[in-house]
Amino acid sequence: MGCDNLSLTYIMMVAGIILAKGLGFFRDIIFARTFGATELTDIYFNIFTVVNLVFTGIGTAMQTLVIKHMNRGDNPLRKKEFALGFIRRTTLILAAATAALYVFAKPLTHFLVPEVSPENFGLALSITYVMLPSLIFVVVAYIISGILQNNRVFFITSIMSLPFNVILIAALFMPKIDIFTLSVVTTVGWFLHIVVQLPSFYRLGFRLYIGKGSGTKGGYGDNTEVLWVFISNMMFQACFLLDKIAVSGEEGAATTVNYASNLFVTIASVFVVAMSSVVFPSISQNFEEGKVDYVRRLVQYIVTTMLAIFVPFVLTVTCYGENVIGLLYERGEFTHSLTVQTALLFAVYALGVLGYMAQELFNKVLYLDSKYNYTVAGTVAVIGLKYAVNRVVVPIWGVKAAAISTTVLFTLYAVNVAVGMSRVIGNFLDRAELVRIGKTLLSGGLALAAYFAMKYLTPELSAGKFTFMIPLAVCGAVYIGAMFALGMVKELASKPETTENGGK
Repeated sequence: MGCDNLSLTYIMMVAGIILAKGLGFFRDIIFARTFGATELTDIYFNIFTVVNLVFTGIGTAMQTLVIKHMNRGDNPLRKKEFALGFIRRTTLILAAATAALYVFAKPLTHFLVPEVSPENFGLALSITYVMLPSLIFVVVAYIISGILQNNRVFFITSIMSLPFNVILIAALFMPKIDIFTLSVVTTVGWFLHIVVQLPSFYRLGFRLYIGKGSGTKGGYGDNTEVLWVFISNMMFQACFLLDKIAVSGEEGAATTVNYASNLFVTIASVFVVAMSSVVFPSISQNFEEGKVDYVRRLVQYIVTTMLAIFVPFVLTVTCYGENVIGLLYERGEFTHSLTVQTALLFAVYALGVLGYMAQELFNKVLYLDSKYNYTVAGTVAVIGLKYAVNRVVVPIWGVKAAAISTTVLFTLYAVNVAVGMSRVIGNFLDRAELVRIGKTLLSGGLALAAYFAMKYLTPELSAGKFTFMIPLAVCGAVYIGAMFALGMVKELASKPETTENGGK
């Protein structure tokens, strides 16, 4: 895949995700205006987290596996038969799992909202019942997305959340909308993730049906592989969920954690998910063909591109996070005190972006060589430490301590994955790559210097609700100018050259 095509496809994916996620931002803004932060919103978001994070984590795992196995040269099944068998088998397992969750819905609800008042527990249980079918909808949608991406159909997968956000926004504009009704609409929205992709899926000749000749195969390779990938994709989801549970005794705290973590993941996913969707099929194919040198260059290209994007992102969140949160959310029931707390949590979580990149992008390189010892052991260690640390620090220092410990653990996980990748594809952090990283960080440092200069010279602009965008634009111009001057823009536009042979 040439860089020109790669760059164009990546831009199209980013554009599609921005369109869908932009509506997601607007949805959260309307939600904040309508409901603010109360025990009822804590209930909704804690249960919604299971769907939005845990269920999508399972979906992402299955998406990764279907791409990996469809690219294996020794797979005896034709792709269409394999895809159908994969979806069919997964759906049967998901149906059984959903039935089991219904049996244990009451203790599950107690776990998700342990501090809920007795008068609201019945509502919480009802919301759990309503949202559980989303497990099937979400995972099947992600599998279809993986099949489409492996066939180089990217744009429709980037906007699959568009109908979801549209119907939720429409519901939030309904007069006297309540949390339970919104939960029903949310589940319908997850089903629409499947519906929007079906036309492209069918045009490629794939089918969804059960019956004679429908395909009974389409397994996951090693029977434990699904479990390993699922566990490895749960770090972010589990840590955010544990943070919400840990602070649920403080009214509204879980909601602010949700706003901050969701805003971080929404923005980060625009770039990380787009890059993963566009590059992973190529990485998978080239790795299976033994072209590890080319895979290493692709990984270096990803590292350089992601760092160039996330350095200004982290600086913006750190320096202007309160301005951004205030502009997006501070209206109606969302007060200034909620803005201050959400902005602080947003900034802290954003510093853990390396961990997010490791889970969503670089774990997949390790999956190709079945290096699950790094991803599974790392994820289990992070989640175990997260649970233990929260029990100690949250009662003393509150929600800020929960967020800080999460970011520290995310960063340590990223180091663990980097070590594992170097053993699969060789030293991808060579001298040339370190020079590129250094130039990007220097550009960020110059932008940070511009921030302090603007804050000193024009403090009224930096503090204004809208005028902060002027010094922000100046800092952005300094960063881009420095990247041009240091030759990094040319580096980002360079083409990773293919090689005929590689070695594993």
